[in-house]
Amino acid sequence: MKPFIHETAIVEDGVHLAENVKIWHSCHIRSGCSLDDGVSIGKGSYIDEGVHIGKGSRIQNGVNVFSGVVLEDWCFVGPAVVFTNDQFPRVGNKSWQVMKTFVRTGASIGAGAVVRCGIELGAFSMIGAGAIVTKNVAPFSLVLGLPAQETNKICACGQTVLDKDATPAEFIRACCRERMATETLETAISIVEILKK
Repeated sequence: MKPFIHETAIVEDGVHLAENVKIWHSCHIRSGCSLDDGVSIGKGSYIDEGVHIGKGSRIQNGVNVFSGVVLEDWCFVGPAVVFTNDQFPRVGNKSWQVMKTFVRTGASIGAGAVVRCGIELGAFSMIGAGAIVTKNVAPFSLVLGLPAQETNKICACGQTVLDKDATPAEFIRACCRERMATETLETAISIVEILKK
């Protein structure tokens, strides 16, 4: 199925859109972006130059994804999440550099969270709504608060909160096998197998 682009959206030249991409009202997609199969960009979102968004990812309403942010497959970004890309912002700074931020496969970011640049959100991690994330988040971890702290581990489907010291063998549960699409579940299982080593 070819991409859907709402008539109010701006998609610049030089954007790669795979099949089943949906770009909703009043979005702005900059040149050099790449949106993989099944990506959905919610109303009023801005995707900066050169950003890559992986297969099946969902960007909710009012999100700015700036240059330097990399979203892998099956990521969820809740409404009004804030990304940054300049660690030392000053107007007129001639030497500033884009700081990379990696949102790994299956990670979920709750509404209104703020993600500092230069960090990594691990595979299938979950960031609570309103959290301010200032450091790396381990795979399958649940982080909450200001600043965000790991409170627990979380299963692959996000339905079961686990003890903080849970092992990778506990990350795939019956709820995951019931709720997750086959491809996403298989991806989670393969990541767990790597973590077990």
